[in-house]
Amino acid sequence: MLSARQLDVMRGSRTIVASADFCVDGGAALLIHGANGSGKSSLIAALAGLLPPVAGTVSWRGADVRDEPVRFRRDLAYLGHADGCSGELSVAENLRFAAVLGASGARERERDVLDAAGVLPLMRTRLARLSQGQRRRVALARLVLAHKPLWLLDEPTEALDETGARWFTACIDEHLRAGGTLVATTHRPLPVDAARTRHLHLARSAA
Repeated sequence: MLSARQLDVMRGSRTIVASADFCVDGGAALLIHGANGSGKSSLIAALAGLLPPVAGTVSWRGADVRDEPVRFRRDLAYLGHADGCSGELSVAENLRFAAVLGASGARERERDVLDAAGVLPLMRTRLARLSQGQRRRVALARLVLAHKPLWLLDEPTEALDETGARWFTACIDEHLRAGGTLVATTHRPLPVDAARTRHLHLARSAA
């Protein structure tokens, strides 16, 4: 379970998210909506511990994440606008590197996941040679392989075509059915099971 209580987030000298308050259980998703500049990406970054909030708390499984940072990082898979992959490495090498860092799961699932993502034939190809959509598929495949219980995602289907978006939506459904938690920003429809999904709408701050 991930919760935020009265969370304030600043960018520079401006409060961009004020008093965010929510709770997301295992097996559930929270989709964050809002116009450009409303603080969606900043809120996700704050939840992931990449942007310290100026007020409020973030808790994971009942514990303040500041008190148990190692446990929180162990359970967390974060993906921002950047894919977090090296363009100089091949698809396979990026996955191996993630495994060394403890961010990738069982090797036996690797081919199945990459095949479902539509990038298996590109295993030996350097990421710098791939399209933006293909790179995003690789990053999302790595996320799926990591098998973390908490996903914090900033516009996860950005750059994906319709086929890629359908594949990753199926991955989300599987993640939630397995008891995982998802918090994601999105400006395009993300057809997650409505019964498992809540929505948070951010207004652009005037501060």
